[in-house]
Amino acid sequence: MKSISAGILLLLVVSGVGVADQTTSQTVPDYYPSNYQEIVEASKSEDGILIYGNIAEYNWRYILEGFKKKYPWITRIQSLDLGPSSSFERYYAEKSIGKHTADMMAVGSPDGFQRFADKEALLDYTSPETEYLPDWSYDGKGLYTISTDPMVIIFNKLAMPESDWPYTLADIAKLADTKNDKYRDRITTYDAAKHSFAYDIHWNVAKFKGAQAWDLFDKLGSISRAESGAATMVEKVTSGEYVAGFFVSGIGVFPRMSDAGREKILGWSLIADGTPVFVRGMAVTRNGKNPNSAKLLLDYILSHEGQVAVGKGGLTPYRGDVTKDQIPYLSLDQIVNSVGEDNIVLVDYDAASSDEHDDFVKRWKQSYRVEN
Repeated sequence: MKSISAGILLLLVVSGVGVADQTTSQTVPDYYPSNYQEIVEASKSEDGILIYGNIAEYNWRYILEGFKKKYPWITRIQSLDLGPSSSFERYYAEKSIGKHTADMMAVGSPDGFQRFADKEALLDYTSPETEYLPDWSYDGKGLYTISTDPMVIIFNKLAMPESDWPYTLADIAKLADTKNDKYRDRITTYDAAKHSFAYDIHWNVAKFKGAQAWDLFDKLGSISRAESGAATMVEKVTSGEYVAGFFVSGIGVFPRMSDAGREKILGWSLIADGTPVFVRGMAVTRNGKNPNSAKLLLDYILSHEGQVAVGKGGLTPYRGDVTKDQIPYLSLDQIVNSVGEDNIVLVDYDAASSDEHDDFVKRWKQSYRVEN
């Protein structure tokens, strides 16, 4: 590199071509610390990256494609879609017997990450991207955010008269008040008693709604049946088994809207009176065998380029410099502009959610007619 003239160096940088040494096509951003190259070099002697989480393969596609172009020697990247609880439990079990375990956790589970941090399983790492991130998106101890995915309302446009199409939780509550017999068990949502992902959503909405929360949940629950996942809810609403669903993960909805004929049947909306935005966490683990490679991936995901890749894969980027024309679906800024900042329910890392779990679930079961 030292032999390249200043003029040629400038041309390569401006044209977007990475300036490379003999072993890598990687270009470290100029705002990264001078010793960052030590992480890059150390990654070359590692054995890939093992990730535990609940992110689907298609969500990872563009992230890993872009990352491998920057770090082509990191060829072995395995992401296991285990689900929130199973991801952490597998890590704990493997660590306890000294078995090779995950280098990175990428999980939509705020309460799971709270326990993970309490067990000192996070690697304390400060990303050079933090100055470009909102303060709420990282904890300063190694926990960061991949995406901020909205929970939406979906409805079957053929099975419901247009006058009943819901755009708010209040709309669904009104159906419960005025047309309970017609819509009983025809609305769906996540089961907060069985799944931590669902629990975090419902608990944060209850906190957001305050004193009126249980009255609202009693009405919603009186016409709802709980399901386990977004894909199931989308298919059952499309088929007409349900006519609508709420708190359905947007990342399970948006990619499916491109299916032939789907948009003629399925409608969707952000929730105008309180859209839950789920903070999907990630961290380098303390006991992984490939920490440097995992740091590179974490930093890439947090970068502008990485957040664009996050959006292309169907997740929701939150960096303010990701523009509408760069991604096929939504960014956090677009969600805020649509429903207003006061109607964003940030599903993040509140320790009280764990403390109140059992009492909340007991009361939630009453509202949603779920038997013990």
